[in-house]
Amino acid sequence: MSHPLDNLSDDIRDHIERETQENIERGMPPEEALAAALRKFGNVTRVMEETRAVWISVWLEQLLQDIRYGVRGLRRNPGFAAVVVLTLALAIGMNTTVFSLVNAILVRPLPYPDADRLVWLGNYNRFFKAEMVGSPDYVDWKEQAASFAGIAAYGARGYTLATTEGAGHHVLADVTADFWGISGARPALGRFFGPEDRDGIVLSDELFEREFRRDAHVAGRSVIVDGRAVTVLGVLPKGFRFALPASFLLQSGSAREIEGYIPNPAGWEHPPRSRHVSTQLVVAKLKPGVSIERARSELAGIQARIARENPKAGYDVQSLRVTPLQEKLTAGARPALLVLLAAVSFVLLIACANIANLLLARSAARQKEIAIRTAIGAGRARVIRQFLGENLALAVPGGTLGLLLARLGMPVIVRLAPPSLPRLGETTIDSRVLLFSLGATLAMGFIFGITPAIFLRRSKPYEALKQGGHMSSADSAGLRLRRLLVTAELALALVLLTGAGLMVKSFWRMNARPPGFDPERILALQVPFSGPQYNAFAPQRRFAEEMLERVGQLPGVEAASILAQGELRGSGTAPHDPNVTRLSSAQVMRLPHVTFSTVAYGFNRVMGLRVVRGRWLAENEPDPAIVINVSMAHELFGEGEAVGKQLGLADNVEDPATPASIVGVVSDLKYSRLDAPAEPEVYIPYQLSTSLLGLTVMVRTATDATAMAPAIRNAIASVDRTQPVAAVKTLEQALADSIAPRRFNLYLLGAFATSAVLLALIGIYGVIAYAVAQRTQEIGVRMALGAQRSQVVRLVVREGMRLAAVGIMVGLAAAFALTRLMASLLYDVKPTDPVTYAAVAAALAATALAACCRPALQAAWLDPARALRHE
Repeated sequence: MSHPLDNLSDDIRDHIERETQENIERGMPPEEALAAALRKFGNVTRVMEETRAVWISVWLEQLLQDIRYGVRGLRRNPGFAAVVVLTLALAIGMNTTVFSLVNAILVRPLPYPDADRLVWLGNYNRFFKAEMVGSPDYVDWKEQAASFAGIAAYGARGYTLATTEGAGHHVLADVTADFWGISGARPALGRFFGPEDRDGIVLSDELFEREFRRDAHVAGRSVIVDGRAVTVLGVLPKGFRFALPASFLLQSGSAREIEGYIPNPAGWEHPPRSRHVSTQLVVAKLKPGVSIERARSELAGIQARIARENPKAGYDVQSLRVTPLQEKLTAGARPALLVLLAAVSFVLLIACANIANLLLARSAARQKEIAIRTAIGAGRARVIRQFLGENLALAVPGGTLGLLLARLGMPVIVRLAPPSLPRLGETTIDSRVLLFSLGATLAMGFIFGITPAIFLRRSKPYEALKQGGHMSSADSAGLRLRRLLVTAELALALVLLTGAGLMVKSFWRMNARPPGFDPERILALQVPFSGPQYNAFAPQRRFAEEMLERVGQLPGVEAASILAQGELRGSGTAPHDPNVTRLSSAQVMRLPHVTFSTVAYGFNRVMGLRVVRGRWLAENEPDPAIVINVSMAHELFGEGEAVGKQLGLADNVEDPATPASIVGVVSDLKYSRLDAPAEPEVYIPYQLSTSLLGLTVMVRTATDATAMAPAIRNAIASVDRTQPVAAVKTLEQALADSIAPRRFNLYLLGAFATSAVLLALIGIYGVIAYAVAQRTQEIGVRMALGAQRSQVVRLVVREGMRLAAVGIMVGLAAAFALTRLMASLLYDVKPTDPVTYAAVAAALAATALAACCRPALQAAWLDPARALRHE
């Protein structure tokens, strides 16, 4: 639709050319004729400016008139206005909320200086299924790599921090001194530790307030961290949080945020190279102008040289990773967030189609009004602008209310979101979110505003003025357009419903429990060994045995055991004994996803492990013995017999392996993550260890496990009150936490799918009701000629189900193509699961049938006499 302003220059040029031609015909030379025409016309630029001013003023005045007229019309029909505004608000609110999450997590740059130069470095370790770096590698990279302005190593775990006011369990990060330059942090109080500091701590603002009451003289005070005296050096500013990827090192579970920073010893001296030195997580900052590819190539060269010098260490240069830090942070959340954004966009499209349906019905009722306007001189552009003005009067309050709903709902979404979502605390409504909301509002206003305009293009004023009770061609065109919109709504709703159905089935598969496994009655408590008195295995063993004895004696406790990571003894048999199947560290690296669990007697009773062959571990095994699960037996021996075979277990490939007999094979069991299949697992008695890396106490109770937690904590404290107990929760809670991201995705996708289905059903109900109203006389004639009520019902229902069938068929094809994109969100369910597709299609067909029933019954009970007089 062109505006007169677009043709103004052409009109002026045409006028001057015609005036020039007239002057030439009077006998003037061409140059003089043009000059005379220009003098007569006047200043071209000034005329254009004055004309534009008049036209724009008139155009704006007419637009304001249209908006005022639309507001008056909506006041006369408040129910219609309320439905449109609320539908729009719901769609805009949902989309704004999800986009605010996407904006905070995926779009907004990290809030650190030169954030685009921050990278994550790692070697993928198949044993731990994580990217980490050995301390010697970190030192070599730091000393030899020239691509980085700084490289920092860090780890994070729970520590016992004791002050004069008491002791508590806190999550601390151990970082090297380069961390401060990489993060861009500045101390709010005191200073940060440097490369020379060995015994210092930097407090977060939260820990500073909670434990030290914001004492301005805290710098220089001494505190005890895991039995070692350290000095408080400084305090971080309020709000500082360095976004570090979650890792297996963060085992505490008692806090979501890092509460303090202590020096990491990785950079103090060059450690001896071994596969079993301490591992680090590493972040770095590229030098200006250095690309990631160049940095990766340099590190690969260093790593290749290390591999040549240490052939027994089992290095794999191909496992080297150099990833932008923001990409590393968001890698796990990106697929789910993009799926949710696509899903909520479908809701927006369905809402838009629904509103367009309502406006089409309203415009059909106003055909005579529009025909009269057209007959007295209003052009189509003028009428279309009137509709756009009215729709703007609906879109603005709808968008404003939607933004308010997003603002109110955002804290709820943040609380429901799992802690593993990175940068969740940065979710807010910023300028980018406001622009998104404004753009979505205006786009919806234009789309559902232009739909009646398309309908009007096919209408003829004289038909609208002379029509009686018969359906006009415009009515027919409008009805066809409404049917098309409802078909699209149903198709989009089916796609969302299919996605939600697949996730529901995934959840059902995740939570399927084998016989005997009852996580609701199993309590898990973490006891990280704290203090130098527990650096040796002998005191660790005494603590574990006494603790298990006291906990086991509590009334209501059926069984108690421990689960830990232990370092294995490495002596006891000749390296080349042909009767021993060795499983050293290098061999473990070649086995996919093997879990080594250090346990105590009774672990099978606590967990409900079913012995498939052989037996479980005895309380006092005379010889080294282990138990493996079915997956491990198949991995090592295929279909052969595992019981009676021996495995050589050693932490170091260079140590002789201790032979241990396989005395039993137990069923596979998922007790750490519900969204991962059971992995090959080896259960090793803790007596075979030389050191335990903390304990997880597992207790099966006869009654409510949560109610028994205080008594169990007291029993553990009675052994040694200096040892903190952290992350007390039932195994049911721990398993639920392991799938919190999937549960969050399911809740949101389910809410979107439910909203989409309701909107689609409202749409199909409206179309069928409108069609019945338009065919009232026809139905009256049919009934007057003898048609039965059941035949009328079938007539109406058949029309509605024909729409539903087309929508379902289109939706199934779209779902078949689109649900493949959410494959990473599913567990043990294929994106093309036929049972889910059939169930969703049947459910949507049944609800569509229910939506058709009321208009059908209303049509069946029409009075034929009144129907024949219907105008």
